[in-house]
Amino acid sequence: MKIFQKQNYGWFLFLFLCFIPALLWLKAPSEDRFSNFTQTMTNIGQLLGLIGAAMFGLNLILSARIPWLEKYFDGLNKVYEKHSLIGQIALILLLFHPLFLLPQYSSGFFRQAAYFLLPGTNWAQNFGIFSLILMIVLIVLTLYLRPKYNIWKFTHKFLGFAFFLGALHIFLIPSDTSRYLPLRIYMLGMAGIGLTAFIYRTLLTEWLVKKYLYIIAKISPLTENIVEIDLNPKNQVINFLPGQFIFISFKDQNISNEVHPFSISSAPSEKELKVTVKKLGDYTNIIDKLNVGAIAEIEGPFGIFSYKKANFKKQIWIAGGIGVTPFVSMLKDLDLNEYAVDFYYCVRNKAEAIYHDLFMSKISANFKFIPYFSEQKPRLTADFVDGNSGLKDKSIFICAPVKMIQVLKKQFIAKAPSKNNFLQIAFKKRLDLAFLIEQNWKHNLSYGENFAIEEKSKMNAY
Repeated sequence: MKIFQKQNYGWFLFLFLCFIPALLWLKAPSEDRFSNFTQTMTNIGQLLGLIGAAMFGLNLILSARIPWLEKYFDGLNKVYEKHSLIGQIALILLLFHPLFLLPQYSSGFFRQAAYFLLPGTNWAQNFGIFSLILMIVLIVLTLYLRPKYNIWKFTHKFLGFAFFLGALHIFLIPSDTSRYLPLRIYMLGMAGIGLTAFIYRTLLTEWLVKKYLYIIAKISPLTENIVEIDLNPKNQVINFLPGQFIFISFKDQNISNEVHPFSISSAPSEKELKVTVKKLGDYTNIIDKLNVGAIAEIEGPFGIFSYKKANFKKQIWIAGGIGVTPFVSMLKDLDLNEYAVDFYYCVRNKAEAIYHDLFMSKISANFKFIPYFSEQKPRLTADFVDGNSGLKDKSIFICAPVKMIQVLKKQFIAKAPSKNNFLQIAFKKRLDLAFLIEQNWKHNLSYGENFAIEEKSKMNAY
């Protein structure tokens, strides 16, 4: 099975950097680390703390939305997906860190164990306790309480402070880090890089992150709960690939200035930048309250979900609901003398099929438009797509609700002729996700992906 592909380089490097502290720790001068139970537990606890701290610091880099990371980590949505998972793993490692130290500091007495886990006069130890408590609160808030987006975003900023407290603990507490210079230098580097990434994204974003200023030219309702927003550049024009997405902060008194990502629904050649938004959450429910003339601050573009990045020029596009937006951008840019596309558009009925007339107007020998209305037909299947379009030597793009993606993904994989193929699939809970399967029957399955986020998006039944 082929597992080492270009898009994995970043993740292999990430894991390697996480475990370097363990290698340095083994090199540190020490007596027999595992001569008895207490010493064994203590050393395992130290090791878990080092790996967890390195993972935490590197995870702050993943959250900084640094554009060049996409090249090495398979797209920004893949970065965010792994950011969530790695954050949970780091927390687990750091939780076990003090628990494994209990035998050394409690001497078998419950009261002493309780004192060890509570703040006291030892501030080097207190910094670690405060860091861990803050991390637990923030992770629980994010994963289980799920507050409104603006509250979550505000509280998430305190992760950097939690890491700062943890770094103080590492460098002040007597340990192998304080005694062995190479380990100390490495952990100091991890702390510095992590805090720099946090400061870049959280505190200095207004000055260091490149933004494009656009002006709202028009807001057009497409259906009862979907609007199209036209934006004109105030100065510099953003360059993007069809299918990519951007982050926007609207400077309007009628709506929060929170930063939210949206897929672009215009072509790169169009003067106006268009985004199409469905009312799904607290923020997007009032998106039509925006005023013409208001400023939109844009960051991007991001994503690798573009027909131009596919292996084949014969392609199959599958959209579900508002997942149509990146395909609108792609179709407007598509050269039908060079590409051949079969486009499946899945909605409940024709009334929900935004841009239907645009797709109909593009029908030709190289563009087949297949509207698929779920009120009239059973669910779309890979068998139906295969029977209607064929899958051999074609790239397949899917942008749809998560459940629809999961079902079709499994079906397309099952139709691969060999079990010795490699496929990575992106999945993001609570987010509308788009991904690309590049199907090569002769060699292997590979992929790229992108996503269009709406906070607290509804899991549309499929």
